[in-house]
Amino acid sequence: MLSGGFSGENLGKLLRESVPLVLSGSSVRSEVFVAPELWLIEVDGGQIGQVIRNLVLNAREAMPKEGIITLRAGNVVLGQGAGVMLPPGDYVQIEVADQGTGIPPEVLPKIFDPYFSTKMRGTDKGMGLGLTICHSVVKKHGGAITVGSSPAGTTFHVYLPASPRRSLDAKSSQGDNRLWRGRVLIMDDEPAMRTVMARMLEQMGCEVGLAADGESATELYRKARQDGRPFHVVILDLTVRGAMGGKEAARAVLASDSSARIVVMSGHSEDEVMRDYLQYGFKGALAKPFDRAALIAILERVSAEATNH
Repeated sequence: MLSGGFSGENLGKLLRESVPLVLSGSSVRSEVFVAPELWLIEVDGGQIGQVIRNLVLNAREAMPKEGIITLRAGNVVLGQGAGVMLPPGDYVQIEVADQGTGIPPEVLPKIFDPYFSTKMRGTDKGMGLGLTICHSVVKKHGGAITVGSSPAGTTFHVYLPASPRRSLDAKSSQGDNRLWRGRVLIMDDEPAMRTVMARMLEQMGCEVGLAADGESATELYRKARQDGRPFHVVILDLTVRGAMGGKEAARAVLASDSSARIVVMSGHSEDEVMRDYLQYGFKGALAKPFDRAALIAILERVSAEATNH
């Protein structure tokens, strides 16, 4: 029996709580990223937790020595021909990615088959009976699970239908009449994160600039000033894989404009930069996951400080 409305906050908590037990005793680490304002899903939390734990276990078995398992959750809109066997519509997507050696191409189409998975259990790690269970549970919830693999690792995507209600409390998600309006530059290497934040800000009447890394953000900021349309606030993700992150980007922006109002954003609230953000030139810190109210609050505070100085 389904447990009813399962909020984004609950899903984020479930992701974080599902990992430690599975990874206990191993040298494998995990990273969890949850987009703000995840849509509501109507699921059985216990069963979805089992799906996540099984996927994490398979990812751990694919990396017998060490590595990083990355879990992400975000909102996606599937259209016709999206490559997923689901009706077009709104879904919450959960991603579990490992850094193992991948699954052989000839094996990949068979990994959800119970006979094949059971038969191969002893010789091919990462393809246990758990994948059959995952497929069954997700399908029962009206969703789908897909897999992609290469020699650099394997990624599972779980799609769960978004509830028509969208949130547990429609009034709380739509009844906040505080509207901060301005020009905001967002830098984050996760496309889903950029999309969701842009949507929230545009609904408030803001103009939004988007960048995937620090170098792009620095150039966008410079060009906006040159065009006479400067950004009022810049929000920089602290860590960007393989490119300039928030700390370096903030330094570059401040070198060209010492009055820039910059906010650091990260899912690692314990990071030194998040704790002592003022020492690194930031005016505020935004811990992921966050909701619309938290975003508005920090924009209002940072802007008010700029006006008062």
